[in-house]
Amino acid sequence: MKRCLTAVVLGLAATSALAADDETVWNAGIAAVFGDYQFDDNNLDDTSTGFKLFTGYRFNRLFGVEGAYHKFGDFEEDLDPPNPGGDAKAELDGFSVSGLVYAPLASEGLEVYGKAGYYFFDQEVLVDDTVVGNNSPSGLLLGAGSRLAISDQFAVRAEADWFDINDGDLWSLNLGFEYLFGRPAKAAAPVAAVAAPVVAAAAPPPPPPADTDGDGVIDASDQCPDTPKGDRVGPQGCSCDVTRQLQFKLNSAELTAEDQAILDEVAENLKRLKFVSGTVVGHTDSSGSDAYNQQLSERRAQSVASYLEGKGIAEGRLKVSGAGESQPIADNATAEGRAQNRRVVLQRTDCD
Repeated sequence: MKRCLTAVVLGLAATSALAADDETVWNAGIAAVFGDYQFDDNNLDDTSTGFKLFTGYRFNRLFGVEGAYHKFGDFEEDLDPPNPGGDAKAELDGFSVSGLVYAPLASEGLEVYGKAGYYFFDQEVLVDDTVVGNNSPSGLLLGAGSRLAISDQFAVRAEADWFDINDGDLWSLNLGFEYLFGRPAKAAAPVAAVAAPVVAAAAPPPPPPADTDGDGVIDASDQCPDTPKGDRVGPQGCSCDVTRQLQFKLNSAELTAEDQAILDEVAENLKRLKFVSGTVVGHTDSSGSDAYNQQLSERRAQSVASYLEGKGIAEGRLKVSGAGESQPIADNATAEGRAQNRRVVLQRTDCD
């Protein structure tokens, strides 16, 4: 049994190196173990210091699995009066497999989780350094912990485990580090060049009608007389390539006060320019799975469309879609870049 579990744990650790181009779903690490072991018959009650090696797989932002090897060190008799049979000592090590459930916190760096699993240990009991018995306890494992990211690849962990051992109680406190195996940050999408302005050809005398902003649409027909120079415009003289970018907090589709102020301006313009139609496209950073990010981007786009509808913009005038994490505009390897990628973009389509 020990050989089989050793192969499983080592296999998980080796396979993690192949995940470098996928989501950050594999982890491996080491922790110091501070154990407390007490026999029900009071023949042993002691603490020890050991270590734990672990590796795991993260399915999504809520669920994961983990395999570990535990080495607890020596638990020695600490009784008063001492056992007349001699100085007792227990040596304990073995493997465990657990399922992890993460709390849906809004923090980017801190995660809290609970876990449940099964352990397989080897135990030797010695009296005066002579082995007097050995067995292989196994059973239920329960625990809870937290992890704090200190960089894109490293995190610190603190957790407590309880092992359901017959005829005794075994607890451990684990403090350590883990390494996260993740794909490289995606390159930012190239920015499309702005098309050259359409300039009306000069008419022979008499002089042509006035075109104050120089966009090629005469003032008498220009419904947007202050179009920035160089913008591509439609028949009414309004810019076709103007976008509005909104930014969101991690794992959120809720509009901020700043976002609402931008959308209030957009709503007023849409009420005035009845001919304008466009798209509302939601985006996310690279945290989380592709499927989850696709859904989150769609929720963000719908949040914007619903807000504008509440301001009097007809339903269906703006098409809603989500791009997930597929179109970053900044480096997902940094917190600043990820914040820029959590956005919704509004863009005209009626003059394409």
